[in-house]
Amino acid sequence: MNPKTLTIALGILAACPDLINRLGLLPNVKTPTMGGEFWWNDLASCDGWRVQRNSITGHCRILDANDVRQAWGGQAQIMAFFQMLLKGQ
Repeated sequence: MNPKTLTIALGILAACPDLINRLGLLPNVKTPTMGGEFWWNDLASCDGWRVQRNSITGHCRILDANDVRQAWGGQAQIMAFFQMLLKGQ
């Protein structure tokens, strides 16, 4: 998924965060983070929300505007979630 498309999907999620729970694909315990200054690279951001990829393990996470982890998983899992979001499922 290209960065522009990922940003669009992230914007949808930022506008309606409950979609994470409704789609039920990504397990999570909401956890405050330090924002990912070390070990994390931003793949996309929108309205303060970010998708980040860990530079060591390769897994991804979705942070809200307060740097609270809202979801995490493998990169393929996160991308599949965003594709479902874009299809309106």
